[in-house]
Amino acid sequence: MALEARDVAYSYGDRVALDGVDVEVAPGVLTGLLGPNGAGKTTLMRIMLGVLTPDRGEVLLRGVPVDSEARQHWGYMPQERGLYPGMQVGDQVVYFGRLHGLTRADAHARARQLLSELGLEDRWEQRTDKLSGGLQQRLQLATALVHQPEVIVLDEPFAGLDPVAVAELSDSLRERARSGCTVLFSSHQLDLVQNLCEDIVMVNAGRIVLRGPLASLRAASTGVQLRLNVHAPDRRWLAHFPGAAVVSEEADEVRIAIPRGTDPLSVLDGARAAGRVDDFGLDLPSLSQLFLESVGPAKAPGTPDAPDGSARSDGSSRSDTTARGSR
Repeated sequence: MALEARDVAYSYGDRVALDGVDVEVAPGVLTGLLGPNGAGKTTLMRIMLGVLTPDRGEVLLRGVPVDSEARQHWGYMPQERGLYPGMQVGDQVVYFGRLHGLTRADAHARARQLLSELGLEDRWEQRTDKLSGGLQQRLQLATALVHQPEVIVLDEPFAGLDPVAVAELSDSLRERARSGCTVLFSSHQLDLVQNLCEDIVMVNAGRIVLRGPLASLRAASTGVQLRLNVHAPDRRWLAHFPGAAVVSEEADEVRIAIPRGTDPLSVLDGARAAGRVDDFGLDLPSLSQLFLESVGPAKAPGTPDAPDGSARSDGSSRSDTTARGSR
């Protein structure tokens, strides 16, 4: 059964970070928790991990409320660096394996395997603070996976990574999902993870604005566009398709927004009847476009906002909820 958050609410003083959020993360499926900075993603993850106590709601795994013992079998990669800078790379991974109950021999073997998988096999004896930011990000992932967790929660895992590292990390997450792990990761870089997510939960201002299988959401969107390179003297042929509208036009290429219920192939046939079509394609909306379609253009993804860890009326703050406390 799934990892669930039910009716979760949380406030930092007068600012509502989460307002009755419901999330379900299925095992074996890569689920992206997406939205702009300050949307509530990190707060939700910290509640799932037991670092924060919700004002309302609960977290369940397989239908049972999650406790600290269950979370010992989870892997967490925080957005902030959660590494010991003076420790050698290999010792660091072994140390976290030991924290999760592995024997020294098993922790050592798992560390070797993970560092090889993540391209760090030749960094075993290097100090962590001598690694680049991207390599530290890979090392942090290794510390989260060393004990072979059944639930993996990653907060902004792609931050600071180059395209090669993004591809390698994506492959690693796909492999874990295929093995049956429950994988949830957050990102505000919506289009960066578009080809990785299978399910998405999109949050804005502490509320869920979109969720479900990404392929289905894109196919059902009203933002489908037909791209045509058509040689026609005018666009009068479009009058046969009520609701179809030209979005952009350059030379012979025209982009047409297709209304729900209209078959794009019928529009293509109409264009071919009007003139020669040299090229065409159907463009489904990107994650960014889905977001804007759901909430409007006032708050685009990536726009800075108040941090998830703003001061709370009970005196706690972002600095109280570091990665060390969640492991």
